[in-house]
Amino acid sequence: MPNQNGAEIARKQRRLRVLQSKVAGASVRQIAEQEGVSSGQIQKDVNRVLGELAREHVGHADTVRAMQMERLNQLLLRWYQSALNRDPEATNIVLKILDRISQINGVIPDKSMIQIQQNSFNVNDTPVTFVIENANATDINPLPAPEPVLQTGTGDIQS
Repeated sequence: MPNQNGAEIARKQRRLRVLQSKVAGASVRQIAEQEGVSSGQIQKDVNRVLGELAREHVGHADTVRAMQMERLNQLLLRWYQSALNRDPEATNIVLKILDRISQINGVIPDKSMIQIQQNSFNVNDTPVTFVIENANATDINPLPAPEPVLQTGTGDIQS
């Protein structure tokens, strides 16, 4: 049993050294060479140490978030009525406060939720275009259908 405890202590010490090196700006490859282990092991060590730190401090983050929310709510109360009364300065301040509240609560995503990919190809050296009609049409915002495009050329493509 003492040998297993010694090995575990050595792993914990390595993980702490790895984290210190990572914080100092070393790359995974550099740390792996320094520690004499694989890059994959270094990445596992970093993830494990950061996970442990996150679990230890999760309550602290909630406390800070609650304190920030209380401060923002107090500011919002101070400026909200003036914004409703069309004060431009108050309106800008309220919008900034609401934006910050949304960020703290994770309402604003850190990356786009929509990805658009455009592909084009040629058939017999002639460009081909596809039109999606009324893709976003609703009763409130109907999109008019596009006019048909007449094409003539080397093929039998017609409208």
